[in-house]
Amino acid sequence: MPMRTEEIATYEDFQAQLTRGKPTAVFLFWTECGYCDDIAPFFEEQFLHENHKHIEFFRVDKDSELGKKLRAQYNIKAYPRFLVFNAPNISGVDVVPGLRIHDDNAIIIEKGGNKQALLSQTLAHCSG
Repeated sequence: MPMRTEEIATYEDFQAQLTRGKPTAVFLFWTECGYCDDIAPFFEEQFLHENHKHIEFFRVDKDSELGKKLRAQYNIKAYPRFLVFNAPNISGVDVVPGLRIHDDNAIIIEKGGNKQALLSQTLAHCSG
């Protein structure tokens, strides 16, 4: 499946996107990860979903400049990961297994939960 989401590699480009204030979903992947390949179409479906038109979607390779910064900042050691930034009313997001809220308004969806369901629920929260 051809990817329609933009890949973003530099920290500066990413920061410029975040300053817009829009909810931003990030798919942090590793090119050698079979599960990343399997879950990528789901991320693309969310990008194309009519209710998510106001959310920015980006892919980030774990080995890019930005990927390395995100890995260090959010203590990420396995892939894939979904991260959501600028989520409105983040205090209303339920913390469940597989979902971690970081103190700088970032939601990290990681191991221990159903990544697809957690991303869907988080994006629905961003959609009002």
